Formats: sequence, C-alpha cells, structure tokens
Amino acid sequence: MAVTSYLGKENKPLWKVAVSARSALDPSIRVQKAKFGFATEREAAREEMKLLRECEREIITREAQGSSWESVLEVWTAHLAGEDLSAATKEDYVAAAYNHTASWLKRPATSITPVDVKELVNQLKAEGRSYDFIKRMKNMLTRIFVFGQERRLIKGMEKPPTFGVQLGRAEDKKPEILTLMEIRRLLATARELHHPWYAHWAMALLTGMRSGELYALLWTDVDFENSAITVSKSHDSRFKVIKSTKAGYWRTVPISAELRVLLLEVRNQAEGRLHVLPRPRMWQMGLQAQELRKFCLGVGLPSVRFHTLRACFATQLIRNGVPPIQIQKICGWKDLKTMQRYIRIAGIEVDGATEALKVLPEPEIVAKVAHLFES
Repeated sequence: MAVTSYLGKENKPLWKVAVSARSALDPSIRVQKAKFGFATEREAAREEMKLLRECEREIITREAQGSSWESVLEVWTAHLAGEDLSAATKEDYVAAAYNHTASWLKRPATSITPVDVKELVNQLKAEGRSYDFIKRMKNMLTRIFVFGQERRLIKGMEKPPTFGVQLGRAEDKKPEILTLMEIRRLLATARELHHPWYAHWAMALLTGMRSGELYALLWTDVDFENSAITVSKSHDSRFKVIKSTKAGYWRTVPISAELRVLLLEVRNQAEGRLHVLPRPRMWQMGLQAQELRKFCLGVGLPSVRFHTLRACFATQLIRNGVPPIQIQKICGWKDLKTMQRYIRIAGIEVDGATEALKVLPEPEIVAKVAHLFES
C-alpha cells in the first residue's frame, strides 16, 4: 500500500494511491487497485482505506469460489512430478493441459462448466485431432478436476464439468498398410538405389521392432548361434536417452533365414560399429517417418510412416498362419486387443466367408436359356 505524489499538468502536485492484498488461504489470489488525481494527500489516504476494503471483499469472494484454473494446474503439475510416469508422458500431459485450456487459466475453476468443455471438444475436432486424443484429453481433465476437489482447491462443485459431455461416435478409419507386393517393391527399389535406409526398413519389416528399439540395438543383442535377437531397450529421441521398451520388459525375436542374410550383410559393413544399424542424421532427429514417406511418394507407393512397417510385419505373419499369441510375444504387446486390429487389417477373419454363397445360375442352366432364346 502506498500514497505518493507526482506532478500533473502544469507541474501541479497531485497524489495517487495503490493497494495490493493477497489471500492467506490461497496465495495465488491477489487483488491490486490504484487511483490517481487527488488534490491532497489526505484525500488519497482516505481513498486508500476504501480501496483496501474493496480488495478484502474481493478476496473473500474469490476464496469462496476456490482457486483459479491456473493455480489448480500448478499444484497438479507439482503432484504429477512424483508420479510413476515417464518424463515424456509427464511433459505431454502438462503441455496439453496448459495449451488446450489457455482461455480458462485466469478463471475460477468452479466457473468452468460443461459448455466450456463442449467448446473445447469442438475446437479439438476443428483442429483435426483424433477421437482417441480428444478422449484422452477429456479423461485427463476429469482427473485434474477430481484432484482439485480432493485438495480443496475447487469448492462447491458437485461433479467435474466433463461429466455427461458426449464425444460422438469414433470414426473407425482403416489404418495405412502395405501389401506384400508393395513391401517387396519398397525393399527392392531401395536396395537397387543403394538407399541409406534400406537396412533399417528391411530390419523393421523382418523383426517388427519399433524405431527406438532398432536405434538402441547392439551386436551383443544378436545371437546368431541360437538365431534370436534380444529386445531389451529403446531410444527416446526426445530426451536422447536409452530406456526400457514400451512394454517395460525384454522379449526375443527369432532370426529368420532372410533376416540372417541381412544381418550378416550389415555386419560386414559395420566396421567395428557397436550398434547394428548406422544412424543417419534424420534418425537422430526423430524424423524417420518423414524419410520413409518421402521415399514411398517418390517411387509411387502409398505414403506410410516408419511405425507402419511394424504393422506390416504383424499382418504378414497373421496371413501366413502364425498364431496371434506368438506374434504378441514377438512384438511385445501386453494383450491381444492390439492383435485384433491387425487381424482385421489382414482380413483373416473374413477370408473365404463368402465362398458358401451359390446364387448365380449354373453354367448349364445359362447355356440352356441362351439356346432357347436363339431358337
């Protein structure tokens, strides 16, 4: 609080007053007020007391409303730091919460309504966000509101405003995939052109390994004698660190005859390199998907990302009759739910289902009818 003098027009002395008050219950609640143009210091002092009372009343009102959404996010972010999640996941959660609810930050959390949530959902749809992303965003907001209620940061709210907000029906888009002929064309063309990514794409298609797992793969992980590759680690391109696999456990990938030939060829060119595959600059930058898409477009193939090669691997094994439980173990999926998606892509569950239909006339009947008309 302060009453100070300043020079107005024609150097006439005037007085101004500025007050500031902060909540003792919630330090994030702060109110500031100021007024200018008082002829005497006494007038400014009287106004100072009025402004101070106004600040106190406003603080009481805001305390009753609870913390601002920004304050709730700050406390939630601090709490999230101690959770058993990867650094990348924590960073993504916090960034999404702040970026997509930026217009809520200065508002009391209790003032956020289902209408606000619906507007956010519509905005995310307009931005082209996927159904799964919007669903994850809604679930995260629900958890934050519940967290705020439990910590008494959000008062007077019976239930989170996300409750009852419908997202609509998810659009089941057919995922990108390459046929066997397209896979062979991709590799044959890349090899013919001596493309620097040929071995990387071939390894992904013959092992089903993720990009980060291939990046971290060492020659010590390759057991030629027992024809197996041990997949126990992955590279995080964002934080530039080696971590565990996505599932959190190691697995074994069998070395097929084709894969053995490829590995021996790569090893002959390794020149003492510890890592199985060379590391192009674009791979180090995490832009492996961009490189594959560019090549596919250049040779007239469907544009696919690097991770699609893993789907191609699983799909071809399914088509060749490999039991899903084996593919699940090789690829490192925790449950068979993901496998169902690849079974649909492969079309195995519907292959031959229409062969039982016999609705067209037999050739002999067609011939007799034709003969009658000719007669």
